[in-house]
This record gives sequence, structure tokens and C-alpha cells, in this order.
Amino acid sequence: MTRRSTLTAIALASALSVAACGGEGAGGTDRPAASTGTSASTGTSASTGTSASPSPGTTDGTPSATTPREPAPPPASASGTADAAPRDTTRKSGEGRGADETELAVLTRVRVGVHGTYDRVVFDFEGGVPPYVVEYVDALHQDGSGEEIPIAGEHRMMLVFARAQPESPEKKFDAVDAGTPTVRGLELVSYFEGDTRFGIGVDTRRGDGRPGFRVTEVRDKIVVDIAHEAAG
Repeated sequence: MTRRSTLTAIALASALSVAACGGEGAGGTDRPAASTGTSASTGTSASTGTSASPSPGTTDGTPSATTPREPAPPPASASGTADAAPRDTTRKSGEGRGADETELAVLTRVRVGVHGTYDRVVFDFEGGVPPYVVEYVDALHQDGSGEEIPIAGEHRMMLVFARAQPESPEKKFDAVDAGTPTVRGLELVSYFEGDTRFGIGVDTRRGDGRPGFRVTEVRDKIVVDIAHEAAG
């Protein structure tokens, strides 16, 4: 190769090298973005000068599913009316509880107690509390024969215990001391075809008419509260 050709080749290579360097910068792919003079922030500081209070039970401000609540208020106490005399004279009934429908509940005992404004008659059972009906009647009649059964007291209450039997047909439940302000007599009226009928004779200390009564179930007991005064 001649000297001139060699110089021409060297010059051409130099030119190509310079062009290549300039093209790498022009692509802009490796060059940092030019600053616009504004921050990436929108102009609002990340801190507003006040900090959001975190929700109770958390440290990051997010609500907590386990944040404790105020306990529910306790139910209202009934102690203020526990000794209030019953005023209702209408028929009461209940389906009983704990009694086996294939077995008869057994009436084992009858007890009488005196409270401030009422007398309480408690019927103790074995085998659960049977279904019952308690109501005022004009007279006590045996189930089956219809025979009237006399009882002390101006007014009479009939209690029918379904699917129940007395512990012994000869047991004299009326031997219980019934000389209380209201309860004047107790009488096992009859036991017939799985139903036990019981009578309560009552008087009142004050007022004319029948005293109010209520019936409650407590474990294996049926409790009858009878007011000392007439219902009105």
C-alpha cells in the first residue's frame, strides 16, 4: 500500500471513532434525567406539622380488630321487685322442662312458706317438671268420678300436673301446715290416667276477691306465689 493510502485509512478510522462516541451520548438511555428544578414532591411536605393519632391498640394508625370495647352493662336487677305481691288472677300454664315424655314425673313433697306480701307453695318433683295448668275454680272435682272435694278457704285453686303422679296415692300432702295468712288448705284431689290434680284453698287478709298469683319453675320444682291481698 502507498503512503497516501495509509494516511487516508488512518483518517477514516479516526472519524468513525469520533462519530461512535457522539452517538452513544445522543441515545440518552444511559444518561441521568435532567433536573427540571422542581422536586419530585408536589410541593406539599410529607409532614403537615400534625401527626395522625394511631387507632387504639395499634402503633401504625391502622384500626385494630382486637381493640377492646367497653363491657356491656349488667342486666337490671330484679331485687327491687322480688317481694312484690302478684296481682294477676288469670290462668297460668307451662310446658314443663326436663321431664321424659315416656316417664311420669313424681310429686314427692309439698311445702308452704310465708313471705312479706305473699305465701309460697312449692311442689317438689323427681324426673323433671311436668306440664301444668294453674287456675281458680268454683269447686274442686276429682278427675274421672267428678266428686267434689271440700277444702278450707274462701277461694279454690286447681293445679293439674300432666304426666305426673304422687309418690304414693295414700300420701297426705294436706298434712302440711297450711295455717298461713293466705293458704288455708292443701288437698291432693286425684290421680287419674297420668294426671295429678291438687287443690289450694286461699283467703285474703285485706280486700274482697281472689288474690293474685304467679307460677315459676325452679329446677325440679313448681313454685306458686299467692298474694296476701285481693287483686282488686
